[in-house]
Amino acid sequence: MPLNFTEPAVTPAEATAYLSAAGVTGWPGDEATQRQAIMRGQRAIAAQFNDRWLPGVTFEPVPDAVKYAIAEAALIEAVTPGSLNTAPPEKVLTGAGKLSWTLAGGKPGTVAGKLPENIEGLLFGLIGPEGAENGWAWA
Repeated sequence: MPLNFTEPAVTPAEATAYLSAAGVTGWPGDEATQRQAIMRGQRAIAAQFNDRWLPGVTFEPVPDAVKYAIAEAALIEAVTPGSLNTAPPEKVLTGAGKLSWTLAGGKPGTVAGKLPENIEGLLFGLIGPEGAENGWAWA
């Protein structure tokens, strides 16, 4: 089962403990804002990686590395809300008679903002290579 788009996989307390241990700044103090940032961060990670989880990766319980990656993405969203919104695919007009469009660049559901390398690093043992379907592993 992929990472959920509607149910948070990390609590505000877990995210706060992880981020506080690193001494980061910018994490909000109120729990409502933390929850919103967590869901935005989790949705960005789900959009980027749900088709890349390796076979056998489960989310019951959610692996700590996934929780930490969500906390990292949530921090980005807390500091700059909306920076990790999912981007619609770009399209190019390819026919004018009966309007027709062709997707160009990006695929539906990819992340608009670049996730930092530390997020992919946290998930390294849990995801396959970019562009792979479920079931692929690193060669």
